[in-house]
Amino acid sequence: MLYEALFVPPGEPAFPGDLVDEPDIAPYHAEFGRRDGDVGLIAEVDGVPLGAAWVRHLRGYGFVDADTPELTIAVAPERRSTGIGELLLVALLERVPRCSLSCDRRNPAMRLYERHGFATVGVDGEHSVVMLRDGHE
Repeated sequence: MLYEALFVPPGEPAFPGDLVDEPDIAPYHAEFGRRDGDVGLIAEVDGVPLGAAWVRHLRGYGFVDADTPELTIAVAPERRSTGIGELLLVALLERVPRCSLSCDRRNPAMRLYERHGFATVGVDGEHSVVMLRDGHE
């Protein structure tokens, strides 16, 4: 599911499939569930994953501080804009109210994050922002 979390702007070529194993990306999934603070949810129908949301502590693209886990959400392309991402986000935020993320400003999901209390706390390059939900909404 991590591959599906990677935003590709309209008109841009898809990322290579092995990108998720690159050193900057692999920490988002490597040995997930074996570290303290790893929390994840999967939405599936008949054993087929439709989406996933997870947090883990890492110094990734959405890093804010060592105490704040970073959120990743992925939804299968054919299931986007159906509410699955929001359901996963809401359920995960009930368990982990404070988290951060990195989002491309061109990604429609940015509106979802803002609706659920995430605010931009940093800018990384031309299109990426770091967002934080402090858990006190």
